[in-house]
Amino acid sequence: MSGSVRIPAVRAVVIHEGRFLLAQHHNYLPQTIGKWGLPGGRIETTDADLIAALRRELDEEFAMTADIIGFVAMYTYRDRAHQIFLARPHSVKFTINANEILGTAWLTLEEVAQWHSDGLLHTGFELPAIRASVARYGKFMREEQALLDSQTPGTTERP
Repeated sequence: MSGSVRIPAVRAVVIHEGRFLLAQHHNYLPQTIGKWGLPGGRIETTDADLIAALRRELDEEFAMTADIIGFVAMYTYRDRAHQIFLARPHSVKFTINANEILGTAWLTLEEVAQWHSDGLLHTGFELPAIRASVARYGKFMREEQALLDSQTPGTTERP
């Protein structure tokens, strides 16, 4: 780019029942219009830390509260550092802020991989970030799914 420092961003791999949340942000660059990405945005000077920035972004975009499970990885896109965290929403009945978000999709890992292959993802790091989340926190995800399955009568395995 121009050599100027760009404000870093935070992003969330939001998981619920084995699916990952992708958002279609309002984008103005022609090559990114209609693309899907991870929820999140730029860190602001008023944010106490990265977690506070991520909580603010999730609240701004979705009025969502979430448990931040942990750090996943850092990726760079267009000379901006994006710190990625795994998050679990307290509820999936959130309100989309139409000023920031055009749409949402809950996808399986296989569906994210297909969207990546089809060129539908914004930055290109969405799939690697989700895979890194699974690699780093897979045991947590499996334990959470087993707990959910045990609380649902008649459930023996997920489709």
